[in-house]
Amino acid sequence: MNFQIRPIADAELEAFSKCQAVSFGLDFRPEEVEPRRKVMELERSLAVFDGEQIVGTAGVFSYRMSVPGGELPTAGVTMVSVRPTHRRRGILTEMMRRQLDDVRDRGEPLAALWASESQIYGRFGYGLAAEGVDLRIERARAGFASPTALRGRTRQVDADEARESWPSIWEAVRQGQPGMMPRSDNWWSGRIFRDPESRRGGFTANVYVNYEVDGELHGYVRYRTKAGYELGLPAGTLSVEELLATTDDAYAALWQYVFGVDLVATIEAPWRKVDEPLYWMLSDPRRLVRHPHDSLWVRVVDVPGALEGRAYRAEGAVTFRVRDPFCAWVAGVYRLECGHGGASCRRVEATPDFELGAADLGACYLGGTRFAALARAGRVNGDASAIARADAMFAWDPLPWCPEIF
Repeated sequence: MNFQIRPIADAELEAFSKCQAVSFGLDFRPEEVEPRRKVMELERSLAVFDGEQIVGTAGVFSYRMSVPGGELPTAGVTMVSVRPTHRRRGILTEMMRRQLDDVRDRGEPLAALWASESQIYGRFGYGLAAEGVDLRIERARAGFASPTALRGRTRQVDADEARESWPSIWEAVRQGQPGMMPRSDNWWSGRIFRDPESRRGGFTANVYVNYEVDGELHGYVRYRTKAGYELGLPAGTLSVEELLATTDDAYAALWQYVFGVDLVATIEAPWRKVDEPLYWMLSDPRRLVRHPHDSLWVRVVDVPGALEGRAYRAEGAVTFRVRDPFCAWVAGVYRLECGHGGASCRRVEATPDFELGAADLGACYLGGTRFAALARAGRVNGDASAIARADAMFAWDPLPWCPEIF
């Protein structure tokens, strides 16, 4: 590749953003540059230059991802693009190589991303670690099987009040939910509460609702509506942008509130959990249409660091080989041992119980994908009892969930 690749300077952010927009088939919006600057890390924002023109981009949000039993430093890979005029020239491969070298050198054991195209990132060692589910239900069919009296109340608040109190709920949920990321003050301001009309898709501005018990916040919902009528009857749509709760009572109360909003015919909720309790709460769960999508892809960059940094459901030990043609330092045979004192993982000279690719390890890392399922698909090979043992060790509740595209 005869192009220069380097981090961008502050003055190059607009050109960086233009490249990304055209590569994704979007209009460039100058008004988005300043809000983007507040959350971006320029020193980790790579650009590929053909002369003076930026023809490729890749960025990272540095954060600590929730993993089973804890959290670990993670490179949140984002803004990856190549101009249509410069595809099939090795630009993406070189950006990924440069980026993963940087992740390793910074001591981050994990990288994670949302894939714009699902067939791209497996060859760079990323595995599908979490799915999200788009939900849709007709409001007339959205009844609970056993409605219960609620201990608290719902209250609509303005953006300023939500901005003050909601981060505590997000953080409380995040700490026990593998796959979630923390939000900085700038992230809350620029990504959650910044609500330009261009982002609404014909819906209203955000509506903010708290669920409180004795004045204490237990959960919240952020949603939009789109009015509509058919033959004189209300046919509006309500879109749940975010619903989080720290108690079962708050979770039920917020969904009951959503189901009770007037002039709505259809309720939609994108990127919800795979193991969403709502399904089991409905009197007619068949009416809840569920459309699963891939969401978070995970790449293990440091095998011992990643595996020792999470908790495990069962005691046990397995020896496995990781194949990794893209990151040679990851490839090798490892011994993972889990007991009451925690987990240890080290390289060994031994015959492995099973072997798998780096992308397969990433897929199983958060507990959302089973080694046995990958074995039946021909992706994991080895002793069936050891594979079953690994599944028992890696299993986790709740299943991984990443409710926000980054």
